[in-house]
Amino acid sequence: MSSQTFWGYRRGPQGPPTPAELQGEVDRHNWLDMAGLLLILVGVFNIIDGIAAISDANYLSSHVLFSNLHAWGWFFLIVGILQIFAGAAVMKGAGWAAIVGIVTAFVNAISQFSSADTFVFWSLTILAADILVIYGLVRYGGDRGRTR
Repeated sequence: MSSQTFWGYRRGPQGPPTPAELQGEVDRHNWLDMAGLLLILVGVFNIIDGIAAISDANYLSSHVLFSNLHAWGWFFLIVGILQIFAGAAVMKGAGWAAIVGIVTAFVNAISQFSSADTFVFWSLTILAADILVIYGLVRYGGDRGRTR
């Protein structure tokens, strides 16, 4: 009987885990799912912004913090691709993906904050998503298989 598991918890002499223990596990999985989905979503938005900047779209402002619009376009394209792969890996439970997700979300948050004078609402929305991703990954990590 002690070799059986209940949602990743070993049954001991005390019996199955309490609802409070299960709630903590459910919270961890919910935050990791949300962080992974937001990371994928922000990655898609960054890819769209990157392609638009590379192709000289009319809706983008050429007023950038440093360098030129094409360099920022390539930057957002590469960061977006990394975010999509990291988001998918976070949802599958890869531990390394949490580190990549935190780093790319932090870099993206700084770059979105620097462009907040041009696109205020868009930059603040992406910044809020990046903050949620960072919180979810720092608080709960990327290792889904971990048991207590």
